[in-house]
Amino acid sequence: MFYIQDPRCENGQLLNEALLEACENALYGAGTYAFVSADGIDLLMNNHTFENFMKRGLYHLIIGMDDITNIRTLAALQRYCGQFPNLRADAFIHHTTGSTFHPKYSWFKYEKGGALVLGSGNLTAKGLRRNTEAFVVQKLNEEEILSVEKKWYDWINCSKGCIKALQDPEVILKAGENMKEIAQDTKTGIWTDEQAVWRLDPDSEIFIWEMESQSYENTNPYKMKIDILTGNTFFGTEYCPDRKIIIRRVSSQGLIDNIESMNIHFTSDKIYQVELPFYQTEAKGNAFVIFARICARTFLYTLIQPEERGYRQLQKQLRNQQRNAEGLIAYRTNAGELKEKINSLAILQYLKK
Repeated sequence: MFYIQDPRCENGQLLNEALLEACENALYGAGTYAFVSADGIDLLMNNHTFENFMKRGLYHLIIGMDDITNIRTLAALQRYCGQFPNLRADAFIHHTTGSTFHPKYSWFKYEKGGALVLGSGNLTAKGLRRNTEAFVVQKLNEEEILSVEKKWYDWINCSKGCIKALQDPEVILKAGENMKEIAQDTKTGIWTDEQAVWRLDPDSEIFIWEMESQSYENTNPYKMKIDILTGNTFFGTEYCPDRKIIIRRVSSQGLIDNIESMNIHFTSDKIYQVELPFYQTEAKGNAFVIFARICARTFLYTLIQPEERGYRQLQKQLRNQQRNAEGLIAYRTNAGELKEKINSLAILQYLKK
């Protein structure tokens, strides 16, 4: 099956999702990518689907070092290799003049047959979710997947001199050279090699939800119930039960948390339910959660509590908005309009100037 990944399309298939779906029932597999970032590694490996794959199967990843791949990438891979004993990761270093190491594919062996995920996207946050890319998910019969596996090992044997451990001094040196592309964000203080992925455009969609107050003793996740239209057009669930979205929380100080995956459940009441981490506050009043859409099923979000900066300004702007059946505000806008009305929200630090 052929797919086009386009951040402007609400419900298109993402390479990130295709890889996770392909490994879901795999016995083992392997892949190699020209450019690999720490965010890309997190998007592939920091979720239950990949974790379950690693409990029963093997995966061998070979990363290119010509560009982009850096010290943060190596650190992320070493962390996951420590977490998953069945994960093996190596680097590809070559000295071929006028040549770039440029493959981008993974293959997976099932009990019967297998799958090949092959396309233009690298193992970076951009390649997996934000860039416009094209890729193919090819289902293979037993003979075809064994042929792919043989070609993989033939290439491994041919390239022995180029495949090196992540701890190899030459790999670390090249990763350090690639690190020069990383800059520290002066507002957030966060070092990232893919800052642009988590930036908002003025027309980036915003969804604001008023949260019912929770008692201070309640430590259960907050269940946000949203209508079908919002679930499909904003969160990109397209009537699909238990579809995962990617979120990163922005703190009230503007610091961005790690990448997380979260399920959106389609309930028997024909509404979508999102479970947010519990929050506690001694201040009176309902908190607000703000979701900012980065691309399909990929979001920044922040909680605005009554005692925090920007709360009163936000409350004032929303007081005349229509309320749902539960008496709560559910409001959609875009980042540019929100910035014009309320410029003190930390999440708007990620708005592209």
